[in-house]
Amino acid sequence: GYLFLRRSLPVTNGTVRLAGPQAPIEVVRDTRGVPYIYAQNDLDAYFALGYVHAQDRLWQMEVQRRIGGGRLSEVLGDATLNTDKFLRTLGTYRAAEQAWPSLSPQAQQVVESYVAGINTYLASNPPLPVEFTILGFKPDPWRPADVMVWAKMMAWNLGGDYDEELIRSQVIQRVGEVRARELLPGYPDSGPFIIPNWPTASSGLIDISTQLRQQFGLGGLDIGSNNWVVAGSHTTTGKPLLANDPHLAAQIPAIWYLASLQGGNLHAVGATLPGLPAIVIGHNEHVAWGVTNLGPDVQDLYIERVNPANPNEVEVNGSWQPLTVVSETIRVKGEDEPIYWAARASRHGPLVSDVLSDPGTTLALRWTALDNNDSTMEAFLGMQYARNWEEFRNSLRSYVAPSQNFVYADTDGNIGYYGPGRIPIRAKGDGYVPVPGWNDEYAWKGYIPFDDLPHEYNPPRGYIITANNQVVPDDYPYFLANSWAPPYRAARIEQMITAKDKLSPQDMATIHGDQLSLQARQLLPYLVQTPAKTPAEEKALEILRSWDGVTAQGSAAPAIYAAWLVHLQPAIFADDLGSSLFEDFGAGFHPTYLAATLANNNSPWCDNVLTPPIEDCRTTQQKALADALKDLTERMGSDNLDSWQWGKIHQTLFPHTPFNEVGMLKRFFSRQIANGGDGSTVNVAPFSAENPYDQRHLPSYRQIIDMDNLDASQFVQTTGQSGNVMSSHYDDLITTWQQVQYLPMRFVRESVQGAGTLHLEPAP
Repeated sequence: GYLFLRRSLPVTNGTVRLAGPQAPIEVVRDTRGVPYIYAQNDLDAYFALGYVHAQDRLWQMEVQRRIGGGRLSEVLGDATLNTDKFLRTLGTYRAAEQAWPSLSPQAQQVVESYVAGINTYLASNPPLPVEFTILGFKPDPWRPADVMVWAKMMAWNLGGDYDEELIRSQVIQRVGEVRARELLPGYPDSGPFIIPNWPTASSGLIDISTQLRQQFGLGGLDIGSNNWVVAGSHTTTGKPLLANDPHLAAQIPAIWYLASLQGGNLHAVGATLPGLPAIVIGHNEHVAWGVTNLGPDVQDLYIERVNPANPNEVEVNGSWQPLTVVSETIRVKGEDEPIYWAARASRHGPLVSDVLSDPGTTLALRWTALDNNDSTMEAFLGMQYARNWEEFRNSLRSYVAPSQNFVYADTDGNIGYYGPGRIPIRAKGDGYVPVPGWNDEYAWKGYIPFDDLPHEYNPPRGYIITANNQVVPDDYPYFLANSWAPPYRAARIEQMITAKDKLSPQDMATIHGDQLSLQARQLLPYLVQTPAKTPAEEKALEILRSWDGVTAQGSAAPAIYAAWLVHLQPAIFADDLGSSLFEDFGAGFHPTYLAATLANNNSPWCDNVLTPPIEDCRTTQQKALADALKDLTERMGSDNLDSWQWGKIHQTLFPHTPFNEVGMLKRFFSRQIANGGDGSTVNVAPFSAENPYDQRHLPSYRQIIDMDNLDASQFVQTTGQSGNVMSSHYDDLITTWQQVQYLPMRFVRESVQGAGTLHLEPAP
């Protein structure tokens, strides 16, 4: 069986003759399986990228296009039927097809060349990854829309807040607007801004969001990132240093695929997304860039009034207007007959409430990524060729969604920031909760003009930091968002950057690996005021009083702190919200409300309304501490607090789709490793809402780019280059990533240490 499965590994040495390339191509793979593609023209370079993506990540790419197309049930059965219905209603694949004409002929050629590379590999009848064998099907040829749809799903992953609108509305209904604002605080005035001196309803829909997050890692509270760039005046190299670590869901195979592309005019190195033909994050010979999620509110839910006499009409300014109805056929594995599904949409967008059996309220989703003329792919392709700030900036004019914080550096010593994308200007309201859709009162009037979007170039302070924190102060003339990541990561990065006069590449790595929790330091003064009732509780408080807030995996203190938070938050809030709403709320919002609550010992939140006595915060803290210590004793197998270690219960999980859900296969396909950190550390390691101490989101990729010596730049992704479980490169990067180590990706060809070369020769 082992020898049979080994046959599924792709050929990475020798010569292959095939139709497609215009001239010979070399693919040199290094000792970690990273391909360096050397082509004589750019289209051949993209062709080869499609070919090697298919060689190494074919199953992952198949799952991705089936998610985007709402076609998972064809191969996985009715377990994914609800998500298929939702995505067919959302219309991501239709939107991908409609976006195709928005690309220039040159960009379309790139996508077509990339798709040709994938299909040429498939046409060679290669041995398929074992997932195809187990599930009993073969992949169909690829289409350009299969590429475009994964860009849409990445926009969904990074750019949504419609479920937050639903949760906000439920919290307001439950506790009133005044108390809801206490649970949903704005960004603190003391928190750092990216640009500090700007120059002048339904629980069913929430359940589907939860399903997309849990099954496929799409969306969620902990989607975020860090990036920063430091000017040469503050570095040991005399040129800018640029660092980035996007925070996405943990998975195996990894989200990212490292690659180097060289063609006629193209020479770019960095991270690619299998299924997309571009270096998404990285550098070329002139400029480097990194991205984090900007997080503007680009989704609004509209409440539609349906005509009682005709369910396919809704009210628009006093008259009935027909809905757009698209017939979708959903095939389900194991079922003889398909399901015929009507995907309905109003003028605002798809009626997402249609996926519920009894929605009660009809809700339409307005979302920038569903715009017909989405040219985001154009932007990513353009920036690979940028030679300076102006060209880089102009490439971003095509950017639609998801809005990102781009930091920039070039070999001339300049640094910059731009926050591109379509961000709506609303006639009224701020997208806080669903709004009436039967008139134009809450309509979108347009988008923030590109030149007015947040941007900065060579700021006097000599550095730019983004960590999903608030971009600009409140006097910015346009509305961006209601919620931002708390300022802990941004503030800690700024502390470390400003602590030294000159920063080296090693200092960048030290920042990447930092596990000091500023949130823990903020909460500890309140927690240690808890009255102890047992020797174990007194010992726990003693450990926390001497703790510096570093969440190292070998330390007991972060385990006690994390378990305390896990038990404290429901003890404070679940009685007021109800267990179901609290679970939704806890999975969707950062716990910045904790500090404000605990600062007032007599806060009404701390009283359990279901019991006769009136509890203060310290009383509730003590009960939660007792529960936390009992929990940890059971998990650690010992009541000796000094022997406890955070890493024993805090495991980074790398689930495989779909075999993480199959007991016998999970051990073969999925991976995990002990880790430190928490949700507020720069080296982010949040513990999961589903299983309280598991880490399911992480720094999915790290890069440090030295503009003085591009050949010395450093990169790493999470698991390995291959998606084939039989490959030595399936999981050989996990320890490297966990220890915050890096791989060199050489820019000069003579520096590349090849472990094998595949020659792609045009067929005669």
